[in-house]
Amino acid sequence: MSALVSSAIRTVIWSIVVNGVLAAVKIVTGVFGNSYALIADGIESVNDIIASVVVLISLKVSSKPPDEDHPFGHGKAEQLGALFSALSLLAAGGTIAWQSIHNLFTRHHSPEWFTLPVLVLVIITKEILSRYALKKSDETSSTALAGDAWHHRSDAITSGAAFIGIVIALIGGDGYENADDVAALVGCAVIFVNGFMLLKNAIHETMDGAPSQGVIDEVRAIAVGVGDVQDVEKIRMKKIGLGYFMDLHVQVEPTLTVDEGHRIAHRVKDAILAAMPTVNDVVTHIEPFHPTRKRSV
Repeated sequence: MSALVSSAIRTVIWSIVVNGVLAAVKIVTGVFGNSYALIADGIESVNDIIASVVVLISLKVSSKPPDEDHPFGHGKAEQLGALFSALSLLAAGGTIAWQSIHNLFTRHHSPEWFTLPVLVLVIITKEILSRYALKKSDETSSTALAGDAWHHRSDAITSGAAFIGIVIALIGGDGYENADDVAALVGCAVIFVNGFMLLKNAIHETMDGAPSQGVIDEVRAIAVGVGDVQDVEKIRMKKIGLGYFMDLHVQVEPTLTVDEGHRIAHRVKDAILAAMPTVNDVVTHIEPFHPTRKRSV
């Protein structure tokens, strides 16, 4: 198992532990404190645990080495985990929105004041956890872990909305009992936006979409910097798991021998793998250099 996968797995395990504690605290406090927004937060934390478990499984499966049936490895399991994480976030938002709308038309007691310090604790904890998970997502290039991080941030956002709603309900008194339900709906809107963004990225990677132009430009610069490489004709990259696989066409002088071209191809591959830890494999093709030939990428 690579260091990147191990780091991502440790982050997800921390997410599961923290979410378990917070879910229990929020649901119990919401029940005794008459706050559906806080109960909804607790339900979302339970959903976060399920999503984190799926992400954990997907990361473990993605780390399995290639075999006869999967010559490129099992990395796509990570993208499937990201898809599930995005869809579960949207499902959680839909569930909370439906119940909040139902509660708007149901008379109930105002939330209790002791729900407020609990929400402050939740907001701080979840934002810290979100920032940590996003940092690890950037370090490991894990889309599934990014989805897990946004589960935490959406939880912090809905908790913040619930805090505002409960304050309004407590200050307003009679007639403002449903303020926390309105706040829950506002939080759901944020969840939906983040969920669709995560879903878009997960689908893009699952469909072997190209990486950002910055990544492609970095590969091109490294290849051109290798001695005897005249230009880069084509770059094709796709993400499998936490790393990229690529086909690279580099142009060299047409008069070089096959053996010389072969050595250049290996130097290009070694240079890219050394400079970019997120690249798993490079297949380098040698093409004759023609100044008028157009690049494909």
